[in-house]
Amino acid sequence: MCAAAALCIGLSACSVAPESAEGAPSRPSASASASPRSAPPTDSAPTPSASAPSPPSGADADQPVPKAGRGSDAAPPTQSAKPVTPAEPVAYPDGVTVRIAEVSYAEETATGPGSFPGRAFARLSLQLTNGSPEPIDLGTSVLTVLDKDGQPVAPVYAEEAEVRDFSGTLRPGSTATAVYAFAIPEESRSAITLVVDFDAAHTSAVFRGGLS
Repeated sequence: MCAAAALCIGLSACSVAPESAEGAPSRPSASASASPRSAPPTDSAPTPSASAPSPPSGADADQPVPKAGRGSDAAPPTQSAKPVTPAEPVAYPDGVTVRIAEVSYAEETATGPGSFPGRAFARLSLQLTNGSPEPIDLGTSVLTVLDKDGQPVAPVYAEEAEVRDFSGTLRPGSTATAVYAFAIPEESRSAITLVVDFDAAHTSAVFRGGLS
């Protein structure tokens, strides 16, 4: 009986195998199962500002419209004049004057593409007298009209407006006449700004006030 008991104990011991490291199921490590964390923000990235500063317009109270570009080597104006009313001439120290000679009103009558039949416009006749000893190149003249709110007014090129731009070279002692038309709203005719930029040597001639 002792021998049988010993045999039973031996068989029982053989049937229980020790747990092997190779046979054990692999368990995910805590570091692998954890979701990755995003890196904290750094201070190296610049924070965009709420509002970007506006670029300088190149204009001021006396010169509400920047001068036209006339080449990279164009020098700043050497002759300047203050704004005047539409009834007065703009006079420069060198003897050059600009004035509004006549103002009239009409309506567009042309039809077809690009036309605005019935649109009212102001027709401005301008005179520029060269009282300086130097000729003036009028070929790059630019005119701008601003309404009572300071917004640009559309020019009118309809045939009935009979527009005639400044052009050519104005010799000393001579006077040039030009005609421009603008669709000035009736409510702005009492408070317009006319800017006549006729060359690089002079600041723009500026007229402020009501048109007659």
